[in-house]
Amino acid sequence: MPITPHISRLTFYTIHFIKRHRRIFITLGCLLIFFAGTWAGRSVRVKRITTLLRSHMSLSRYDVTVQIAPGIKHRQIKRGVLMNILEISPDAAIVRPYRALDMGIGTESLVSLARRHKALAAINGGYFEMASTFRGESVGALKINGEWMSEPEQGRAAIALSTVDNQMLAMIDRIELRVELVLPSGKTLTISGINRGRIADELILYRPIFHPVTLTDPDGLELIVRNNHIVEIRDRQGSSRIPDDGYVLSANGKKRDWLLVHVSVGDKICIREIVFPDQIEHQGYWEAAEHIISGGPLLLRDGVSMTSDEQDGEGFDRSFYGWWHPRTAVGIKPDKSLIFVTISDANPKVRRGVKLSRLAELLAEWGARDALNLDGGGSTMMIIDGEIVSTRLLQPRKEKTARGNRRIRPTPPNSGRPIADAFLVFPRKK
Repeated sequence: MPITPHISRLTFYTIHFIKRHRRIFITLGCLLIFFAGTWAGRSVRVKRITTLLRSHMSLSRYDVTVQIAPGIKHRQIKRGVLMNILEISPDAAIVRPYRALDMGIGTESLVSLARRHKALAAINGGYFEMASTFRGESVGALKINGEWMSEPEQGRAAIALSTVDNQMLAMIDRIELRVELVLPSGKTLTISGINRGRIADELILYRPIFHPVTLTDPDGLELIVRNNHIVEIRDRQGSSRIPDDGYVLSANGKKRDWLLVHVSVGDKICIREIVFPDQIEHQGYWEAAEHIISGGPLLLRDGVSMTSDEQDGEGFDRSFYGWWHPRTAVGIKPDKSLIFVTISDANPKVRRGVKLSRLAELLAEWGARDALNLDGGGSTMMIIDGEIVSTRLLQPRKEKTARGNRRIRPTPPNSGRPIADAFLVFPRKK
């Protein structure tokens, strides 16, 4: 049989071989499909796929608004996804961040945080480390009661909260923070970070809320400081105890070498912290803010949505804001009211939400002038008066208690992913 110019000799013989041995190729194809399905089934259960399909096909629609306290309204919209909008008038409540376990590292469920502090409402907060020794370490700016607990990350946006004349005052912007060690001679040394793991050539500030000890390797120098005086210098020891009435400065590499030359026991030192917002005319407010918590990226500024190019500057991958993830966000209205938003599926087992561009559109539609994206995905959750409103409760299933040499401690049903920090809402007493 002649071979046409359009078909290569190898292709011709392959097709001819398949025709002669059809059963072999059908068998191999079936085995290939079987093994591919088995491999996929390790991570994607058929039940999850059917649950996702049911979610997309749901025809349930409603829009309900309830006043849960004077000046505090909760609106829930079911339109494909489940959207919760909590609106708080500036004189109606105290809104502030709280850390999980009241420590600098570690995680806690939002349910537990809200219950422990007897909050009327709770919303998940910023990003955090999800593994390693420093699980729960904040990734981004965090300031609580006037004390910095974590430095900003890549100039990401944050929200500042203060109370002035019994009125809540909030502001959203991208910020940077410069932290410096100031010596008696006037010389300064830049502090690289706060309450986090130390890497090469860094100087890290550890405050008492972080942990009882610094959790550092014995390859650096640590200054134990009480009442702004260096009381002890520990070299090549690591994991120094953090005094309740002071802090520890931990350095390695070049910064360790610099400190060995320039500091001594008994020196009086201080820490200088300077905030640089994008809108520098508001620097005074950011310096004086009681609470700051970051997320990112910035969604709205003066009612205008940020472009993807502008959001790239905050260090997020395009897939992060170009996919339909569950979302949490906070916005400020022109009358200074706060709105907190969660968008997720009603079924907590379904990971479904909106793109960031759509989230910005919705926030503008609901009246926000400035808005900030917060941690989302499995962290997305809103609680009102002890009830999770961002999902519908499921019946708990039976879990095994052990697997091999590990004890399984399943998360309590419907409590969500343990998180590092959250916004808690407390009504003002009139």
